[in-house]
Amino acid sequence: MKVAMLTYSTRARGGVVHALKLAERLQRKGADVRLYSLARDNDLSAREGYHRDVEVPFEIIPYLWHPDLMTRLENMISAYTSNLPVDADIYHAQDCVGGTALMRMKNDGDISAPIFRTIHHVDDFAEPMLFEFEKRAVANADHRFVVSQYWKDVLKKEYGYDSIITYNGLDAEDFATIPERISTAPTVLFVGGLEPRKGLEHLFLAMERVSKDHPNARLVAVAKAGFRGVDNASWFETLADRAGIRDRVTMLESVEQEDLLQLYANSDLIALPSRNEGWGLSLMEAMACGKPVVASRVGGIPELVRDGVDGILAEQGDVISLAEAISRILEDSSLAEKLGQAGRDRIKQFSWDSAADIVLAEYRRAV
Repeated sequence: MKVAMLTYSTRARGGVVHALKLAERLQRKGADVRLYSLARDNDLSAREGYHRDVEVPFEIIPYLWHPDLMTRLENMISAYTSNLPVDADIYHAQDCVGGTALMRMKNDGDISAPIFRTIHHVDDFAEPMLFEFEKRAVANADHRFVVSQYWKDVLKKEYGYDSIITYNGLDAEDFATIPERISTAPTVLFVGGLEPRKGLEHLFLAMERVSKDHPNARLVAVAKAGFRGVDNASWFETLADRAGIRDRVTMLESVEQEDLLQLYANSDLIALPSRNEGWGLSLMEAMACGKPVVASRVGGIPELVRDGVDGILAEQGDVISLAEAISRILEDSSLAEKLGQAGRDRIKQFSWDSAADIVLAEYRRAV
C-alpha cells in the first residue's frame, strides 16, 4: 500500500510531529509511506530536512513565500499540486493546506485514491476568507481522523461529519534519560506556536502577577511561528513589554531534542494557556519528564490532563486563575512531585503504535 503523507512544514509543530511519528509506525507495520512537506524557498535549513532524522523517505517541496497570507496559501497549494505523485493508493493530509491541494487534484482528475485528513483542531480564524478555507478543507476529505473526543463531537455537531479518534502518542525512549537540572531559578516553560491561538499573552500577564510573590521566577518560551509568518521577535517583545516582564523572559525559536530535554529538566512546570487546542503534545512531553503542567480547559486538553490529578486546569483567558495555579506549584514541592509522577503514569496510556493500528485499518477498508 503506497501512502503519501502531507504536512505543511518541517518544523517541530504538533501536526508535523504527529505526521512523522505516524508515518514511521505505519512503515514498520508494512505500509509504503513517503512524507511530503513544504518549506519556504529561501529557508535553506528547512529545505534540508525535518527537525530530526526520520525513518521514512521524504520530499521537501519549496514554495514562494509572500507577505499576503491568502497569496502565500495559494503558493503553498500550487507547490503541492505541481509536485505530488499521482499514483499513491492513499493520500493523507495533516492540515488544511495539504487537504485543499489534494481536493483540487481530485477535482481535476489527477488523482482518484481516497483522501484522508487528520483534523487536529479547527481554527476560528477572524478572517472570513481564511475561515471558509479551513471549513472547505474539512468538508472535502473522504475520511477524517481527529485527535480527541472533543473534536470528534465538534465535527459531528457543527459540521455534520463522522470521524475516528487517533490520539497522539509518545515514545517513552525519547524521554528515558532526563538530564540533571542545572538552573535553580524558579522557571515556567512554554513550548508551542507563536500565534494568538496559544494564548501566550495570558501567560505573560499571569507571570507579571506571579513575579510579585516570586521575583526570581522566569519564563522560557520555545515559540515557533506558524504559516501566518509572525515576526517572532517583534511580537514576543511587544507582549513582554505590555506585561512589564521583559527582563524575566527568554525566547528560543528552535531547539534540538537534547536541548529541549534540558529545558524540561530546568523547569518547575510547563504552561499551555491555549485559546483553542487539539491535544497538546508539549504537555505529553512535560508529563513524560515528570513535570507538572498548567493548561487551559479547552479542546482536547481535559482528556489528557485531569485537573488536580496530573496537572492543574485554568479557565481559558482567566489570568488570575492561571497565575494562582503557577504559584501553587512553585510554592508546594510535594504537590509538584505528586502531579509530575501522576503525569508520567498517565501518558503511558497513549502510544503511536495504537494510533497507527487504527489508521492502517481504515486505510485497508478504503482501498
